[in-house]
Amino acid sequence: MMKTINRYKNIGGVLFAGLMMLSSCSDYLTTLPTDSLVSDGAISTPEDTKTALNGAYAGLIAVESNYYYGTDFLARAEVGGEDAQTNKVGDRTENYYRFTDRQNNAPEDLWYPPYTVINRVNVLLEAIDKGEVQMNDVVKNSKGEALAIRALAHFNLIITYGTPYLKDNGASLGVPVVKEVLNAVDLPSRSTVAEGYKTVLDDLTEALNWISEEKNYGHLNKWGVKALLARVNLYKGDYEAAYSYAKDVVENGPYKLIDHDKYLEVWGQEENDESIFDLALSSTMYSGSRELWGAVVSPSEYGAVVATQTFIDLLNEDPDDVRLGLLIEDKNGTKRTINKYPGRGAVTINNVRVIRLSDIYLIGAEAALKKTSPDQTLANNYLHAIKDRAHPGVEKPAATLDLVAKERRKELVLEGHRLYDILRQGSEIKRQGTGHFLNGNDLITVNWNDYRTIMPIPQAEIDANPNIKQNPGY
Repeated sequence: MMKTINRYKNIGGVLFAGLMMLSSCSDYLTTLPTDSLVSDGAISTPEDTKTALNGAYAGLIAVESNYYYGTDFLARAEVGGEDAQTNKVGDRTENYYRFTDRQNNAPEDLWYPPYTVINRVNVLLEAIDKGEVQMNDVVKNSKGEALAIRALAHFNLIITYGTPYLKDNGASLGVPVVKEVLNAVDLPSRSTVAEGYKTVLDDLTEALNWISEEKNYGHLNKWGVKALLARVNLYKGDYEAAYSYAKDVVENGPYKLIDHDKYLEVWGQEENDESIFDLALSSTMYSGSRELWGAVVSPSEYGAVVATQTFIDLLNEDPDDVRLGLLIEDKNGTKRTINKYPGRGAVTINNVRVIRLSDIYLIGAEAALKKTSPDQTLANNYLHAIKDRAHPGVEKPAATLDLVAKERRKELVLEGHRLYDILRQGSEIKRQGTGHFLNGNDLITVNWNDYRTIMPIPQAEIDANPNIKQNPGY
């Protein structure tokens, strides 16, 4: 979205180039930052596995100048929906807002970083599976985390570059599934969406056999894996599984909803009671990174993303909703900046809430209503928990799918969900009215039938790998 790198590495080359950088595997732990790739033999101790994981988590934030969860994955999902928009012509995120990306200008930020992460964890998993590291509890947990990270990266690629599963039961092309270390000459082809989902679910299910329940902030644990299983199964339409995993996390996990009185202040904090899996941004590493999501949103920096009038009206349906307090003045003095990224010391330093408990409550409520034998009581209770936190004492609703969808919009805005929520269900929204500057060539009506809702694979990948077929329409 913001910048492109000067050279392009295809999927295989992502790893190969990193390996060629290193002349001595013993130098890895002492001279390279934790977001670097590792060379053969560099992972030989339990501590090495933890360092390798740090590189994988760092890659989820950004790789070189390609910002993944650091900006682009959140930006596309938000300004592509009806609740947030790019502020004005020429602002950052405009390509995602107007859906103007094509094969020849498609950003690499949604393609290159997740495959870099996948290759990083594949190096780690290969070392563990070959017995290059003596197995103990630390290594077992590292294997579980690596499998979960690989699943998350593959899943995000699938929902970005593949047709929503429920449109054709996963029959369309998804993305290359990479489960082993590649080199520069490997040219993987695209798997179907269904094959991709199977790989994701297999990795997450296996991760449960290895990963610890212990909370380690900034890292996935067993509860985070179960939360991901709830999310992935919801997208796949396996509502029984989504319901079961969400219910387990809500009722047995070590997390609780943020208190009403603390709701507005937690966004500037590193961790909170709902943090199932956050990506932790170091102030020493990222304080000067003005392309991060916090700077893109903040009116003290770019101020490029604001709430739509549609969303402001939605929140104002209840004048006592605490979430109205998140709206602060934008660069023009209008209250339409959503202040979920105020920064810690610097506006760029905001941890990314990849999975928080409110999302799992709402996944549970939706799945409870959609499963073969609906659980209306659980849906009522879970929906009410979120609404009552926003406005204590509010009447308990009879949950419906429309009410759950509306609450997801209110609660999870600017956290990277809205466009994918629209597409996974086959919904349709129109983006028009006060504040919008879309024209007839832009995507105004968003639904899964428009080819632009699936990202084009970058031209450089098409050029480098003849086995990659471009998405239809591009």
